[in-house]
Amino acid sequence: MEVLRWVASARCLLIITAIITLASIPCEGFSPSLYGVPNYYNGHHRSPTLVVNLAGGSSSSLSSVPSLSADMEMNQNTIQSTQVQLDSGVCAEVMYGLPSMDEDLTSSKNKNSNKSPLVFIHGSFHAAWCWAEHYMPYFMNRGYFVAALSLRGTGGTFAGEGIKKVKIAEHVQDIEALLKYISCQEGFVKTGNNENDKKNNKPIIIAHSFGGLGVMKYLEKDPTVATQTLGGIILMCSVPPSGNGKMTMRFLKRSLVDSWKITAGLAMKKCIQNESLARELFFGGRNNANDDNNNVDDAMSLGISDEDVRRYQTYFKRDTVATIDLMDLSKQLPSAIITDESSGCAPFVSHLPPCAIFGATDDFIVDMEGVKETAAYFGLSEPIMIDSPHDVMLGAKWENGASAILQWIEHNVETD
Repeated sequence: MEVLRWVASARCLLIITAIITLASIPCEGFSPSLYGVPNYYNGHHRSPTLVVNLAGGSSSSLSSVPSLSADMEMNQNTIQSTQVQLDSGVCAEVMYGLPSMDEDLTSSKNKNSNKSPLVFIHGSFHAAWCWAEHYMPYFMNRGYFVAALSLRGTGGTFAGEGIKKVKIAEHVQDIEALLKYISCQEGFVKTGNNENDKKNNKPIIIAHSFGGLGVMKYLEKDPTVATQTLGGIILMCSVPPSGNGKMTMRFLKRSLVDSWKITAGLAMKKCIQNESLARELFFGGRNNANDDNNNVDDAMSLGISDEDVRRYQTYFKRDTVATIDLMDLSKQLPSAIITDESSGCAPFVSHLPPCAIFGATDDFIVDMEGVKETAAYFGLSEPIMIDSPHDVMLGAKWENGASAILQWIEHNVETD
């Protein structure tokens, strides 16, 4: 019996050790030889690569770079891919789309719409491609300019030869540079004397999962910049300010099996090969998506087809070479700046534009306590919950999140 108890304890210790490695979910990277997997853009047109210079200096220097809106008439209803040379030396992938040209968007007035540009930031195992599947076309069709950044170390943004670790400060630098660039794009930012128009046209940043931590660190760097730069902040299924340490310990108390799935799937990258695990972690639903009796209801219960799971796994592989520097991150988690532990509120919330924190009812990775922690950090009493798995932008339920974002923007940000 003593031996059996020792074996059981040893197994638990191994599981706990592995789970603690998830103190922060890794944000992964790229090898140039892996780039160019078929169907990466899901049928969307890809433009010839355009390299522009994102200097970190004044807005006047930024405004002189080529404009994303230069080919507005020609590029309607397509998603473009652009390589943006950052002043740090990395060449970042930016996917973007212009408002669809329909009967409501044909006038010169609407080409310079009051609608705020939407800037999307992805999470771990993902890149800009995850927004191009559904969300970017959805908002383009509703008159929005959209842009999605592939963070440094992912498929479209090579971190450097031999680099295996990416610091959170580098992600912040990339986010900041992109926002400066978007704010200077002719046709999407008001240049007249009407202060309300200028306010309306500030970008709204929308971040998912680990991307939420990058946004928190961006806000922490200089909170007043958020008021000047952003029209709104939306985090979806975000890793909470305390990272994943507390959250994974909660999972451990609830279910050793689920804790192991998260550890194996993310920290050990088993979700790249294991279809069932990838589905459970990111997409929800059950397996056997090719049942003969498929109908609309079945599609919703399936969450995502087996074919799409396999396709996304090829992207996961490409986007998981370099990882976030966990030692560096552990020393500067956003929760470290909280001065009022009872409220859990960040000290800079008074400087922020309208904010929304979205959680998913079927999220396998971020629990309800984590979602509420993020909401409290932004000074909100409650998060907004949507019927979705963790990957709110993919799968059969993607429109639940997209429509919730649209409704929130229309009610809380001054747009037309």
